[in-house]
Amino acid sequence: MRRFLVFFLVIQITVLLLAGCSIPFFGRSSDKPDKTGGVNDMIGLDDSTGSNGTAAADAGMSDTDYIDPDSDGISEEDVSLNDPGTLTGDAAGSIFTSEPEDREEHYSNAEIGSGISEDTGNDGTGPYGTGVLAAQSVTKTAWSEPRRPVTVYYQDEDGCMVPMTRWIQPQLGIARAAVSLAVDSPLTREETAYYGVYPVIPEGTEILGIDIRNGTAVIDFSRDLLNYGTAWSERNIIAAVVYTLTEFDTVDKVRILINGYPVGVLKYGTDLSEPLGREDLIINTEMVKALPGPGKEKVDVYFMKRANEDFIYAVPVSLAVESGEADLEPDTLVRLLLGTVPGGGIYTEIPEGAYLRGSYVRDGTAYLDFSGEFLNYGGTAREEAILKQITYTLRQCDGIRKIKITVDGSSTELPEGTYISAGLVIPATVNDVMDRG
Repeated sequence: MRRFLVFFLVIQITVLLLAGCSIPFFGRSSDKPDKTGGVNDMIGLDDSTGSNGTAAADAGMSDTDYIDPDSDGISEEDVSLNDPGTLTGDAAGSIFTSEPEDREEHYSNAEIGSGISEDTGNDGTGPYGTGVLAAQSVTKTAWSEPRRPVTVYYQDEDGCMVPMTRWIQPQLGIARAAVSLAVDSPLTREETAYYGVYPVIPEGTEILGIDIRNGTAVIDFSRDLLNYGTAWSERNIIAAVVYTLTEFDTVDKVRILINGYPVGVLKYGTDLSEPLGREDLIINTEMVKALPGPGKEKVDVYFMKRANEDFIYAVPVSLAVESGEADLEPDTLVRLLLGTVPGGGIYTEIPEGAYLRGSYVRDGTAYLDFSGEFLNYGGTAREEAILKQITYTLRQCDGIRKIKITVDGSSTELPEGTYISAGLVIPATVNDVMDRG
């Protein structure tokens, strides 16, 4: 019996010893992982589900299907539209610098002008300048939110059409947003009345849709667009729509629909059966008595117009030229600017008797040589107005990025100190006084 007990104890001790050893069928081997799971496997699982990797594939999702839990659904295109770093110049406090691309539902690569900036660097631009043509140094963070400029056409109390730069948030459908700023409403009138201008498109008008492709903008309005009573109002309404949309580089023509249907001829004779471009419309013309006739076409030249006691604006005026001269060459436009005596409250600040001695274009720069009479004036405000008339007029010329001015063949500065011979860059904005706060 004693032997049996000893043998039984030996068996128990042996079993206990074997349970504490690394024997495959009793315990865990030191050189092989536990297939039932462990800490390292849990970390690996989190890794795979936190990236667009094998866990997504195992769940039947492709790389493009995978949804990043940290993403807010904004695409690269959306980011490029709303990135504050993409806006400089006017959005940061200067009206003379380039702007980012416009993005509409059905087109891309539209930008407004090339900007204006009087460099003081190594490219030969002078250190002088006053007011709106002065050199300015700005940063990208001057505004708390990114904004971009659009040009909207309003009218003053005399019915004169006035282009105004407005600053709005970058957005898809920015062309639609620009036109909507010209629609009459109590809020819009309140915003613009201080500046002496008023919305042109009749109150209550809705933009039902807009589609821009292949250089043509098709815009659909409600019937409220037709709520006007004079031929002058009809002309201004259509001009405001066409000119506002054709400020975008990718829009050459505009087709206007009412409730989705073509309109034909309006009650005062404006034909909307085909798309219209700027060449098909006259603007502020009756004030200078220069209607296009047979064998003639129109171009726009900028003069000055007082809106109220506080604001004077540069405004486009359509002038008649021979058909072969309507190619918007700098020489043609400047000679029209110098040779036209406007009326009806529109005037020029360019000194009487000044004439263009010669001009040429090279490498995107228009070289203008004026007679000595060009310097016969005084006052900073007048100096700025003269330069606005010239730069805004030549802003219409394709491929012209800068203007260099000499007087009697020599480099000079203007009476109030602006150094004009170094080069003025074509402005990206016009009458930029709103939305600056």
